[in-house]
Amino acid sequence: MRPPKISGVEMPFVLPVTLALALASAQAATTQNATPLSAHLPAGALLTLETRNAGPAIDRLAGLVAGVLEDAGLDEEGPGEMLAGVSELLKDSVGRESVVGVFTVGRSGGRFSPEVLAVVRAGQASAGIVKAMLPGGKGARVGNYTFGRADDLFVGQSAGLVYASTDKALLMSYLGRLSGKTGPRLNTSVAYTTPTRPLGSQELSLYANFSAAAKVVRSEFARLGLPRLLSPLVDGLDTLGQYAGGLTTTAQGLTTRSAHAVNRQGKDQPLARLLTDTTDFAVQDILPANVEAVQASACAPEQGAYLGRWLTRLDLLEPFGFLTDSQLASHLERSGHYLGHECAQVALAGATQASLNAEDPLASLRRTVSYRRVTDQAAAQAHMPEYAASLNAAIGGLRSTLGTGLNGAVKGMLNRDEMNGLGPTGMVGLGAAMGGIQEVDQLLRDLKLVYGFRDGYLVTAWSDEALRAALDSSASTLGQRPAFQAADLNLSGVAGWRYQPDPADLTAEDLLGAMPEDLKDEELDGLFGVVAEGAARLINRYGGMSAQRSVQGNVILGKANVSYDW
Repeated sequence: MRPPKISGVEMPFVLPVTLALALASAQAATTQNATPLSAHLPAGALLTLETRNAGPAIDRLAGLVAGVLEDAGLDEEGPGEMLAGVSELLKDSVGRESVVGVFTVGRSGGRFSPEVLAVVRAGQASAGIVKAMLPGGKGARVGNYTFGRADDLFVGQSAGLVYASTDKALLMSYLGRLSGKTGPRLNTSVAYTTPTRPLGSQELSLYANFSAAAKVVRSEFARLGLPRLLSPLVDGLDTLGQYAGGLTTTAQGLTTRSAHAVNRQGKDQPLARLLTDTTDFAVQDILPANVEAVQASACAPEQGAYLGRWLTRLDLLEPFGFLTDSQLASHLERSGHYLGHECAQVALAGATQASLNAEDPLASLRRTVSYRRVTDQAAAQAHMPEYAASLNAAIGGLRSTLGTGLNGAVKGMLNRDEMNGLGPTGMVGLGAAMGGIQEVDQLLRDLKLVYGFRDGYLVTAWSDEALRAALDSSASTLGQRPAFQAADLNLSGVAGWRYQPDPADLTAEDLLGAMPEDLKDEELDGLFGVVAEGAARLINRYGGMSAQRSVQGNVILGKANVSYDW
């Protein structure tokens, strides 16, 4: 019997390749260049994605995949050896170092086109595999580096690097800098260094320049003659400035770091103030100890008015009249007169299980509670009855609008004798629309905003049960919980924090229960069961997380620790 093949590769060939890749990677590790590949990128990148020394992350992910294969009964020699070969190939290339950059290149007529540049530091084995795929011929040369054209890409391989770009000039610009030529570089730009330096060394990192993207978008809007109504969107994008984030895997899970440099010179000054707001947090001292997740943020009192202005713009486009009926924008603006700087979104006990209820997509919402610090409780108590009544009435009006619209459409077709003209497909579509609106009606029927006050906080929820749990002053609090205290979060003068304790394990039955009824099939129960078992094992490896954000000048610094059993 001939040995089995996978994608045309005989299995006896896989193991030697795997060993060769491992040896090549180990030998090349000692000679890896210390200068980052990103140091030679031209200035002006809109987006970059980098990997560096990511071998441990690849090993851990490969271990997870191997576990999934074992759970599925596919851990025989073939798939296992193939997985080992692929992981070694990745470690010998992107696991060593790589960078991908997205740039805008000017074209005729004032247009811009997005172009991509990718560079990988390849080891001996992976470089040999790539070489066989490169176009033949002499090609072009920039300094010590050569490249050629393959379809719509310009690609090459020299000095241990593999590089490709969708634009010839962009690739030549990078290779020129790599060869020592002068020119503006990304790593000398303040827009790049301000958010990336605080990250330190990361296995995987991302950089995005929103302000640069806003300039391109604004130019395109002007060229196309789009209305100034869209200008606030571009102003907001410009004000976002630049963002950088990275992650590194550890034996205990992974850590993340981020830095967001807000553009103080952007036109959306309210947004800049909202993003950099800070406060002292005390909400942890009234949250139930058994909460499943908390996201607390500093939210300036002007947040409501800012959101209200955006809702007013959307009101012109919203077809159901919900924003007009609820007067939501007006109520949000009024709430700024009595709300403080502290807010939190909390998932109460049972929220995770509720989210797996396929028959009620809003079930988890009814296990969610919001907390807002109140600076004038008398004003809040005077306003909230009107606010809640208006919002709940608008929800009821939305149900009526949906039902009336559907009934009117059906009656109109009946009166005009158009039902026969729909045909079988049209009848099925009409039935689906009617069923969908009935489901929405059923979901909205039980949705009601309720509220209360506790220890200087306004507490809002979408069910009486959740509100009662949040207002129960006899229960122990999150701040008293040893696991929360062990997270050692800084709760004073910061922009926000997040906390999620080690969640209860899920079963395959829990995940299968989240499937809609129309997707369930007895003939596929066995397959779905295997998939659900594997998914449950992966999910249950997660052990919780903690994160926090601080502000230094115009830079928002974030860090997080995620527990995961690799």
